[in-house]
Amino acid sequence: MGGTNPDSPSPTGEVTAETQQIAVASPTASPVPSPTPSPAETIAIPTNSSQPTATLLPEFCSPLAIHPLEELPEIIGDAYDPPRPGREERHHGIDFAYYHYEDRDSMLEEPVQSVMSGVVVGVMDGQYPYGNMLIVETSKDMFPDSLADRLEIPPGQSLYILYAHLDQVPLVAPGESVVACQPFGEVGMSGNTDIPHLHIEFRLGPAGSIFESMRFYDTRATVEEMDTYVLWRTSGTFQHFDPMLLLGPEVELTETPEGN
Repeated sequence: MGGTNPDSPSPTGEVTAETQQIAVASPTASPVPSPTPSPAETIAIPTNSSQPTATLLPEFCSPLAIHPLEELPEIIGDAYDPPRPGREERHHGIDFAYYHYEDRDSMLEEPVQSVMSGVVVGVMDGQYPYGNMLIVETSKDMFPDSLADRLEIPPGQSLYILYAHLDQVPLVAPGESVVACQPFGEVGMSGNTDIPHLHIEFRLGPAGSIFESMRFYDTRATVEEMDTYVLWRTSGTFQHFDPMLLLGPEVELTETPEGN
């Protein structure tokens, strides 16, 4: 959806090597405590029986609560289109959007939820181009066995998932643990977009990183915000990959039961 995602190139079409060098030499990422929840944690559900029963918390969910994984390929508005290393143009993630789908006219205000358990490492309030945005880290030891081999996460790295263009500031705080399928906001039009959609990015990067703020293409951006943006986007420190590698319908993991 040309022009509706944060991946529009800068006026020059690239981020300079000088800017990248600054970002990598002075990253704003710093360690945060490891998340405590386990994606396979069990919880006791009281019943009329004298013996409690246990149910397995979901390990993996669609980022859109009313669209199960099998529907996601039908609502891709702008697919993953990776740029050359160090470049901005083309698409680092996926946009989920539609003008008409079944009985809905748009995705505006549809609930957004965490794909996997993890810890919140970035919450941003309207910074351009991502708008209201959330980044969640899932450490390697929290990965379901069925997905660990698929990603081959290198030692010392984690999966980071970014959710952008939310309607309001996410309802979670940095350092807070989240579980798979936990709602934290709604689809919106914040940041660099003119239609409601969810922009989502999957990246592998150094474990324990945090992102206090990032902003670019904005005269209000500080040097630190621009450096963090370059560190995330084009430095190569955080390697993006196609989100459908994990969100595709071939992923056979339990999702939240319909209606929950």
